[in-house]
Order: sequence, then structure tokens, then C-alpha cells
Amino acid sequence: MLAREDPERPFHFAPVETLKGDPGDEKIDLFLDSTTRRVLAAYPDRSIVLARRTDGDKNQWRRIGTADADLSPIVKDVLAASAAWEKEPEQRIEFFARRLGHDNPQVRTLAHLEIARAPYDEIRNCNAVLSPEEIRAFLNNMRYAEWHSLYILLLAQSEDSADRDLIRDSFASTARFNLSLRLAAWATALIEIQEEEGVAEIEERYFRNATRKPEELQAVLQALSVHGTNGHTHLRDRIVAAYGTLLENHPSMALLVVHDLTAWKRTNFGKEIAEYLAEKPQDLDFRTTLQLRAYVRSANGNSQ
Repeated sequence: MLAREDPERPFHFAPVETLKGDPGDEKIDLFLDSTTRRVLAAYPDRSIVLARRTDGDKNQWRRIGTADADLSPIVKDVLAASAAWEKEPEQRIEFFARRLGHDNPQVRTLAHLEIARAPYDEIRNCNAVLSPEEIRAFLNNMRYAEWHSLYILLLAQSEDSADRDLIRDSFASTARFNLSLRLAAWATALIEIQEEEGVAEIEERYFRNATRKPEELQAVLQALSVHGTNGHTHLRDRIVAAYGTLLENHPSMALLVVHDLTAWKRTNFGKEIAEYLAEKPQDLDFRTTLQLRAYVRSANGNSQ
């Protein structure tokens, strides 16, 4: 809905126009901050886009943005197309991808949020919407630093040798200096362009290195998981083999590995997980222990 300040309740919202659904008769339980209040007072033609999310018995209101000349028509377009997008989700991705570099920061942020939360196989298709030149420009612009991980994934779709060299060099530099910032994105991009060689490099630099920090391991695990799930799924056997190396040198990562192994119906490492449990690590909580035991039982019943 579109909302402005409630004249009967200062610093609270009241509906102006319902865009979709039924807001009901309850008052909007959402605070109107002083800055937004001054903006609405200065611009009587503007309103705030609110959305309500039902969580059990609670109705939670969220602020989407200010309904200015750019955001308002986009919100209405999204609502009008939502039914069609359920059947063809790629159209939703394309719609927002065209707005990644929008001048309006509200629209730009909304587009980034939409694309960044999409499955990796859908993000890969955005390379047809943005040119390599645009992607490089975004990566070089620190205004978009928060979203650089997304642009790294898009850069990985480029066939330009210079872009591929940048990915290799950036991953190597990140590994050399023990960095975790954007490591998941660089690792995902490396696997995208080098496939099995990329998995092998990650295995060598991280899984065989006993000094790697948990946050580094989690980041490269995320990259392998993404590809094994909906990226280069033909590499799944190679990724599972790399997980074996990880369990050998960093058994504390067992739960993250088991999540993927369970989803992929792989029971290769029941023995290794059982041995890790037998050591009774002090940092292993009860819930994690139950999940690992469940995997061991499954592996014992379906050994490969």
C-alpha cells in the first residue's frame, strides 16, 4: 500500500492507497521516523510504499521505499506482472537486471536485492542484459562496493580473456593474503571459468591447508555448494571428492559438508563423520551432533 502520516497518530502511518491485498482494519504498527516525516511534509504528493508480511498470527509491516516518480511505477509494474512471473521467473530477473545501474538509489538497491537473492543459474543468465563494459564499470565503482560480489558472478560469464585473468588473479590474491571478503564470489567465478581445475585449486589452497580460518573455508564451501547445486552440476563428483579432503584436514566443517551431501543424496563419508563424532569435540552442540548422527545412519544404510 501507499501510506502517509496518520493525522490522528503522529509518527505513525495511515493508508492512502491499497495496491494489492486487503490491509484489514488494524492500525499500521510501524514507526514513522522524523526524517521521513519531514520529507512527507515537504512533498504532499509523495507517499511511502509499505508491505505486510504475515508471520503466523502476526502481521509485520515493512517499509519498501518512498513512492517517487521512479519507484512508484516500478512497484505497480511488479505487482501487475507477479502472476506471470510465477510461471516465467526469468522475466522477473530480466526486469530487475535492466535496473541495476539506475540513477535512483532506491530502484538500484531494489534491483540489487532481487538479483542477488536469485539462484545462481538465474544470475548467470543476466550476462545478456548487462555488457562486460557495464559490469567492469560497476566493479570499479566503490559506490557499488556492497554489490561487488554480484558483479563478480556476472563477470564470470564473460568470454573476454582479460576478464578471466582478472578472476584468476583476484582469487589468487585473496587466497595469498588470507582474505574472506568477496572470497565466495571469486571462488564461484573461478569454478565457472575453470571448472574442474578451479575445484582442484580451491582444494589445494584451502582444504589441504591446515591454517585456513573457518570464515575462509565457509566462503569457498559456499562456492562449491552453489555449483554443485545449480551451477556446474556436472562437477558434483569432483566437488564431493574435494569435500573428502576437507573432512580429513578440517573436520569441524562437517556439518556444512553434510548439508550438501544430504541434499545430493551422497553417503560417501559416513565413516569419516562417525570417526569425528567419536572424538567428541567440545565445540559440537547437541543439535549438530544429532544432524551428523542422522547422516551416519543414512550412510550406513546406503553405503556407496
